[in-house]
Amino acid sequence: MATQQPELKLSYSHNVIEHLGLKLYQNRPTNVLAELVSNSWDADASNVWVEISNDHLAVFDDGCGMSRDILLENYLVIGKQKRTSNNLTEKTPKKRSLMGRKGIGKLAPFGIAKKLSLITISKETSKCYWIEINLSGLLARSETNNINDASYKPDVICDGVTIDDIPLNKDKHGYVNKFLQKIENGGTLIVMDELSLKRKISKKALMESIGQRFTVTLLRPDFSVYVDDEKVTEKLALPNFAYRFPESGYQTDTVSFNGEDREVRYWVGFVQQAEWSQDQAGVGVYAHGKIAQDRPFVFGAKGVEISTRYMYGVIEADWLDELPEDVVSTDRTSINWNNDATEPMYEWGQELVVKWIRDYRKQQKLDNEGKIIHKLKTLPDIPQVTPAERTILKDMVCNMSPKIYKDEQLQNEVIEKLTSAWTHRPTRKIINSLWDKVNTLQGSDNHFVEVLNDINEYLVPESLSLSVTVSQKIYALTKLNELSTNGTENQLQALLERFPWILGSDKGKVYANISIKEMAKQAALEGLLPAHGNTKKELKTMQPDSGTRPDFAFFSNDDKSTIIIVELKSPLIPLTYDHLMQLNTYYYWLKGIHPDASITGYLVGKNPGGAIKCDDPNFHILTWHDICVQSRKDYLELLSSMLNGIGEDCDDSRIQDVIDFGGEPARELLARMANSDHPLGDFFERLDNKLDS
Repeated sequence: MATQQPELKLSYSHNVIEHLGLKLYQNRPTNVLAELVSNSWDADASNVWVEISNDHLAVFDDGCGMSRDILLENYLVIGKQKRTSNNLTEKTPKKRSLMGRKGIGKLAPFGIAKKLSLITISKETSKCYWIEINLSGLLARSETNNINDASYKPDVICDGVTIDDIPLNKDKHGYVNKFLQKIENGGTLIVMDELSLKRKISKKALMESIGQRFTVTLLRPDFSVYVDDEKVTEKLALPNFAYRFPESGYQTDTVSFNGEDREVRYWVGFVQQAEWSQDQAGVGVYAHGKIAQDRPFVFGAKGVEISTRYMYGVIEADWLDELPEDVVSTDRTSINWNNDATEPMYEWGQELVVKWIRDYRKQQKLDNEGKIIHKLKTLPDIPQVTPAERTILKDMVCNMSPKIYKDEQLQNEVIEKLTSAWTHRPTRKIINSLWDKVNTLQGSDNHFVEVLNDINEYLVPESLSLSVTVSQKIYALTKLNELSTNGTENQLQALLERFPWILGSDKGKVYANISIKEMAKQAALEGLLPAHGNTKKELKTMQPDSGTRPDFAFFSNDDKSTIIIVELKSPLIPLTYDHLMQLNTYYYWLKGIHPDASITGYLVGKNPGGAIKCDDPNFHILTWHDICVQSRKDYLELLSSMLNGIGEDCDDSRIQDVIDFGGEPARELLARMANSDHPLGDFFERLDNKLDS
């Protein structure tokens, strides 16, 4: 008689619980509480209450509760899907689309707690069930049975008792009593004990997170969430928007994706000041009222990075959660945009983001026109101009970068410089001759630095108008681009320290910080910071006034809240990861001294094919060519905005002077921009016609 073979079956171990559930939510309390809120939505609750304290948390609702059968067959089965291919669009009795899908959200509390208590009262039977689950027992039991199907028996406090028979003496935190007072005839309470959190959850942060992870908490009158008895509202959960499109509610469109008509709802807001972190800006995509693609996200839109920093967009597309293939990640932070069903929406979203930014900038311009006119009339110590000229100056300012709208001090400075440029014609011969000297300079580094100091002296005076300053910087960057192919580290360091704006037009408010240089020099001598190659030898033999090591430069603003570290290498020396590690060391050394400062590191040198990469947003790897091209582009855009704002009936010689200040290289670059359907095209055509005549 043949021996019977054991049946083929799939078994699981505690790793399934640990990796697919616990580690997904480990030390992410707001995500855990969001999972429980979504369960309350699926249970047709009208109200959800979240209670937070240092040692325990509770979430309870007035939903339908669970009968014994539902508790046994659904809640106590890990990984049982709420929705399958047969019921993807199924709705609750209140006609709600279900948020849950995968069946592992019940494990979420164990990401932050070692003990869970569940008390549920079924509206259908009015019976109460109270169980307690210990994580240690759950893992130990599944580990013991890692060959066969694991099972675990929770501690049962109540198994189908009436509300009057609930043993309140076991309610050690008072949550059960509060739960019973809040509900009418059914609901569920989850209590989390023995928390692994190191600090109490911030009420403000939690309210913001709930508002940002769900659309139903803010837009549905039949679903309210309370944190410590305070209702989560749009005012509390979201920032105050300077612009919102539409002004309230959302816009609904039907869009054809791959021949399928899909409904999408959306709205967007823009804040006046970006006081939030980068990961709170951008677009959130929601499905069934719950986040599916988390911020920061802009559908890959390019060239709008500055404005998206101020943007908070919401797009709802319920059909994303009803596709046969699950395209939403388990932790609901990203969508698979490479799927055939989602790829067309990605392209549509990119166009929508660009349109939002375009409309936002147009609105910004309209809102700022009146303010600019008022400043042109009332700012002290600026030349007075005629009403017609005032209109021209207003257009020039409004056509500039959106950054000028955000910074009142910068805006005032721009207006002051523009009016000075409008009424005066500063000389430029000395500055041009000095830059020509840089281009042909043959000699020591000291001579090079002396010439830079002379240039800086002539660029500083208040009499030098903004148009001259900007066009001179373009001219300078063009010359420096030539130098960047063979300049020495000493020359390039001196260059950056005299002109921090070379790193970009937004670096105009930082300066070379001598005190940080000296600290770094001393730390390198004492061995606290790395000094490779001949650097240490060079430091020891330097004269007292020679500064710090030649391959590092340090910049900061006045109060050192912003610090920039630049590790610069000769354009002839390829960058290595050792250089990046060295910059990393300097970064954390400075972070220890200035823990609250915003510190950014730049590694600049030769990087063929972009071989050296870094994903950390605090570090930027650039070539000297990158710096010259990007910075020159910034200032060209600023100058082109100024030129585009000049009326066609203004004095031609003055217009010609502004262009000539930048020299022939600047003229060539501006002409190239004009040929690319830039607004400058009309300006150059008018100018050339008049000059020819």
